[in-house]
Amino acid sequence: MPHTRTSHTRTSHTRTSDTRVLIGTLILLMLAPWQGSWAKDFDVLNLPAVRSEIATESLVYSIRKFHGRIYATGIQGHILWSEDDGETWTQAQVPVRSSILDIHFPTPDKGWAVGHEGLILHSVDAGKTWEKQYDGLRYGTEGLAYYQKLALQYPRDPYYSYLVEEMQFAIEQGADKPLFKVYFHSDTHGHAFGAYGMLLRTRDGGQNWEHVLHATENDSFYHLFDFAPLPEPGRFFIAGEAGLLMIGDSNRRKAVRVENVPWEGSFFTSVAAADGRIVLGGLRGRLFSTADEGKSWSEAQKPASSSLVDSVRLADGRLVFAGMAGDLLVSSDHGTSFSRLPISSGTRVYTLAEGPSGTLLVGGPDGIHKLTLPQ
Repeated sequence: MPHTRTSHTRTSHTRTSDTRVLIGTLILLMLAPWQGSWAKDFDVLNLPAVRSEIATESLVYSIRKFHGRIYATGIQGHILWSEDDGETWTQAQVPVRSSILDIHFPTPDKGWAVGHEGLILHSVDAGKTWEKQYDGLRYGTEGLAYYQKLALQYPRDPYYSYLVEEMQFAIEQGADKPLFKVYFHSDTHGHAFGAYGMLLRTRDGGQNWEHVLHATENDSFYHLFDFAPLPEPGRFFIAGEAGLLMIGDSNRRKAVRVENVPWEGSFFTSVAAADGRIVLGGLRGRLFSTADEGKSWSEAQKPASSSLVDSVRLADGRLVFAGMAGDLLVSSDHGTSFSRLPISSGTRVYTLAEGPSGTLLVGGPDGIHKLTLPQ
């Protein structure tokens, strides 16, 4: 069916507002340090990750826990896994040197990881070995063919012609855009999303990745940073740049913008509290929650903090948010109020996960650290 136009004004990738500059700076600091030679031929997509004895001490972007294992992803294709709650780590075999930004395992054996250069990796052996399923070079070429077909099918809808231009631009730029997040609703149905509104969907376990940019109310192509599931199966929050919030619906195959947003700053992280409300953190340490899918909002009572870039719900229901400068905030009332944890990693924090026996695993520029949580 034809695309339903929204009232939001589209802007080009060259916009230079203060907010865009600030967000771009944060992304460069957080997600795009040195990656080796890549600019011309995208060698990182063709060279395997180098085995490293200090991988746990190198830059880590995500730490996640699935099915009794803990996984960490990082710079230059590093994917690590631990079966003893983070005491020892094993480096996986990865066919690329792109930085890996996120990982998800819907089953004990099947997992997906995403990262720079529009990369999507897949594992069928619990993360020990990986294969490349998708990259940013395919994003442009496959997207161009797809939207050219829709533009011919719906010649009176100018939006598809606009998306044709976007895909042509993507081909000119090459595989330069990162995917920030991946989430699978089952072992076959999943989404991956990232910079400049990139949003892909698969319904066959990644054999095919479909463009769904046209099904989102994100005409300005704002970055998409995080995902939080809603109680109803197949529905989820997408949090992004410049106050962008959308509710995705896999059944209706669309993502609708939430109009009533609490502020115009970016949301980098979101988590579902035990009582069902969604809690979002972001730029300048701002924290908000909603219990009715964005119809109304509450701003959390909290101490000052740096920009909040990751979050986790602990087994006891407490919420912990990580500030980019290394500060950690905790809530025992489902995100209504937060206090500062009297612990510190001593460095910047990009990611965190619950560890064993009252501990917290945090990752950042200096690798993985284990902190003891106060009871």
